[in-house]
Amino acid sequence: MKKIVAICILITISVSQIYGNSSENRTDRNVIILSIDGFPADLLWNETIDIPTLRKLAENGAYAHSLIPTNPTLTWPNHTTMVTGVNSMSHCVLFNGKVEYTIGSLPVNLNSNKDKNELVAVPTLYDVAFEAGLYTADINWPATRNAGTLHDSFPDVPNSVGHMTDDLLWELFEEGILDDMTNFALWQHDSEGRDEIWLQSALYLIKNRMPNLMMIHLLNLDSSVHRLGLSTEVSKRALKLADSQLERIIQALDTIGERENTTFFIVSDHGFINTPKTILPNVALAQNKLLEIEEGNIVTAKAQAVGTGGFAFVYLKDPDDEEIFSEVIRIFQDVEGINSVITADEFDKYGLPHPVDCQQSGWFLLAAEAGYSFNNSIRENEIVVSSEEYGFSLAHHGFLNSYSQMSGTFVAYGNGIAKGTVIERVDMRSIAPTVAHILGLDLDTADGEVLLDIFDVEVVN
Repeated sequence: MKKIVAICILITISVSQIYGNSSENRTDRNVIILSIDGFPADLLWNETIDIPTLRKLAENGAYAHSLIPTNPTLTWPNHTTMVTGVNSMSHCVLFNGKVEYTIGSLPVNLNSNKDKNELVAVPTLYDVAFEAGLYTADINWPATRNAGTLHDSFPDVPNSVGHMTDDLLWELFEEGILDDMTNFALWQHDSEGRDEIWLQSALYLIKNRMPNLMMIHLLNLDSSVHRLGLSTEVSKRALKLADSQLERIIQALDTIGERENTTFFIVSDHGFINTPKTILPNVALAQNKLLEIEEGNIVTAKAQAVGTGGFAFVYLKDPDDEEIFSEVIRIFQDVEGINSVITADEFDKYGLPHPVDCQQSGWFLLAAEAGYSFNNSIRENEIVVSSEEYGFSLAHHGFLNSYSQMSGTFVAYGNGIAKGTVIERVDMRSIAPTVAHILGLDLDTADGEVLLDIFDVEVVN
């Protein structure tokens, strides 16, 4: 009989009493966090999806009905939450990159070519593991460029090959995993091919120098759903492929005799909602003369929206200008597909930082209704357009995490995990402190709770 537990149950027994002193780091244990980007929670047991390996791990380990992402429900913010145990109010990663602008001046630009220390405002799980003497590695993990606390790193940035750690780059070239040592060696492939390179890179590390903490991020499913929408044959094939890649990781661990020492967390950063319509907020601002466009570029603005998927931030040249502040609310409160216009004073309710505390944040959050997404395009004359007709993505995330469709997948299996545990909800912030306790580390800055109920106490002690 499966043990059904709720994440909200209060545990009064001291963690240290059950699991021992977490400051005693454990080099005899390994953790692999495998993120299958964009894997919605409701597909884990969908009979039309062929994922036997993952379901076998779930049945013989622990799984959750939903993994609740942090706002905004984007890839980089949630992968940062996975390894920090805090939401974006604390870690300050709000986009897949960093917004750049001068206070008192617009336009705003989004730049993904940034180092980890320019993005992440708090300590990470891999920082703590590295400092404790554990071996750390990432394959395509966001916001890790030049982290300095990853022994091997193949970061998720535009020029990922150029920012790979030197030894790993040479070895992947010599092994024939990369055709050369340029970014073309990765980006010549489609999304399936890139996932295969990332998987082969992970397998190489497992077989040659098994990390104590390894983070792997696969993107093919996410790319497929964005392009074609949910529940297509292509997205089903992408999940089947990810399942076979998980099986290959397990086989590699069996080959080196490390499976019994390894704990798996198979997770996703968000779910998806089909978006047949796209909202163009900067077109609305331009039509109301708050934003000026020349030759297809924003040259100056009193207000500018930067968004993706189900949300957009609006930045202000002068946040003290009450007339402009009111005008922005007026413009967007009646736009088709916008569910709510949220001011910065309300951001804490959503786990988002105030722009005074984190310059990455805007002064307004535009929250889309299901079926609509935001895009920063300024080349159209209409404010709301057909996604398919105008070539925009047919499915998105980024919606407020109160939408059940944003929930991701959570499965834990292996060393220390009790068989047959089902959890109703897991907060994304719980992953980092839970992994820390398995490895005997202290991640004092984490807000998330350790998932005590997934552990087999006899094994963890």
